[in-house]
Amino acid sequence: MKTEWIADWLGPGELAPVDSDDVEELAALLREDHYPAGATVFRMGQAPTRVHIVRRGAIELSRNLKDRRVLIQILRPGDVLGDISLFLRMQVPWDAVALEDSLILSIDSLSLHRLLKERPSLAWRWLHSVSGRVAGFWFRVVEILAGGLEAQVASVLLRRAEAHIVNLSQSSLAELVGHTRTSVNRVLKRLEADGLVRLRYGQVEILDEAGLAKAAGLD
Repeated sequence: MKTEWIADWLGPGELAPVDSDDVEELAALLREDHYPAGATVFRMGQAPTRVHIVRRGAIELSRNLKDRRVLIQILRPGDVLGDISLFLRMQVPWDAVALEDSLILSIDSLSLHRLLKERPSLAWRWLHSVSGRVAGFWFRVVEILAGGLEAQVASVLLRRAEAHIVNLSQSSLAELVGHTRTSVNRVLKRLEADGLVRLRYGQVEILDEAGLAKAAGLD
């Protein structure tokens, strides 16, 4: 089961195909760790010794800036953390804390370096993974710099939707855009009144993707 999931996580492979042997060796080296809600995966300033892949649950990346906590990203199954810091030999630039009971697959740095050196196709696929995540951070900057609060909220919803569902609480959404929960709630209610979204407990359903893109200034 773990091998099958890793194969899915590595992706369809049109741009960077990998062999089944690559997947099996990677899967054999992965350790499983369980983190209850609120548990720390690592702290800002630590030197990473393992690379982590979220298998189940959600991990929050955040840090304190000018006496306030800034939510940088929420990682979901399939997301990776720690490899960029490991490759660049830099300290982790944020705190990583489990938002809910989570299962993390991890590989130690020496094993990962050896594996990527010995299996070029896997190294190439990992490069594509890193590139995709860097592009994701570019989009995150765009979200932060989007025009008004409505545009920021709409952009975040579009970027994080899976099958038109966004699994984010209003509190987490408020932290992502750097505004109060009350302000974000007003925007969500307005978007719902306009028929663009439907609000649920801990979720937002996107009803009109084109309309929401227009609200985000992306049309």
